[in-house]
Amino acid sequence: MNFNSWNVFWRWCFASLATLIVFGNNLTIWIFLEQRRRKRASFLLISLSFADLLVGLFSIPLLITAYETSSVAIRKIFFLVDVFTALASIYTLGVISLERMSAVAWPHRHRTLKLRTYTFAVATPWIMAAIFAVLFLTLDNILGLLIFCPAAPLLVMCIAYHVIWKKQRSSIGNQNHFGLREARLTKTLFLIAGASIFAWLPFQILNVLTYLGVTALFPHLQLTVLLVRLLQFSNSLVNVIIYPFRMPEFRNTLWRILRCYRRFSSRVHPLTGSGSVISLLRFTNFIFSSQNPNQNSPV
Repeated sequence: MNFNSWNVFWRWCFASLATLIVFGNNLTIWIFLEQRRRKRASFLLISLSFADLLVGLFSIPLLITAYETSSVAIRKIFFLVDVFTALASIYTLGVISLERMSAVAWPHRHRTLKLRTYTFAVATPWIMAAIFAVLFLTLDNILGLLIFCPAAPLLVMCIAYHVIWKKQRSSIGNQNHFGLREARLTKTLFLIAGASIFAWLPFQILNVLTYLGVTALFPHLQLTVLLVRLLQFSNSLVNVIIYPFRMPEFRNTLWRILRCYRRFSSRVHPLTGSGSVISLLRFTNFIFSSQNPNQNSPV
């Protein structure tokens, strides 16, 4: 099998990843909404999960369709959706880092923040993502945007978490239970931000190199593009993996949902037992048409 061109192996990889992203982020949003003590910071985490959910619902299926059909219109739609969802996710991470900086550095002021402040914080990344997506689609010279778009939230996150680190270092031993809980949440979100940047940055570097014409010399360009795309999209699965290990309330709610599901399954299917599970890797192929062997241009 030639891995340097689009084939059934890559179709299966991207389809499976899309299924996991949709299932995981749907479950994450449900858990945050089901928690008994819903924090205002959860609004930002729900917004982040929703941006990741859109990647699995639209971005990856559109990429698969673009490779399968070689349609110029589908490629343009995919480009617009991909830029929008990716920027919404990365800018939400930037806003989350600012919210965490406020919680750790100025805890008393943070507790008095109004609901409209969080509404503005949730809406801002989506508005900026929509603006930049349109600019990417309409402008010819986009090198500045390719550099600025990932650099701006990355710079914000670096500054915010540096301030958090300095503040926590100076207040070791003086934190109450509330401060320790906020510090743990901050560390969790820092891990998510770091893992997301690790997964997202190679694709941005590849974009800049492609715009400058450097990738024309790559011997295995298509293989590189597909691997980097898989890494980029896996960014939308990072929070689903980290939350259960780092957030006790999230984990407890997850176990409660799973116990309710098992009791429900045992009542509906008494012969199969309560331990049966549904495979996450079953994915409907109704959006796929027959494979086109001439689809070797990177998306």
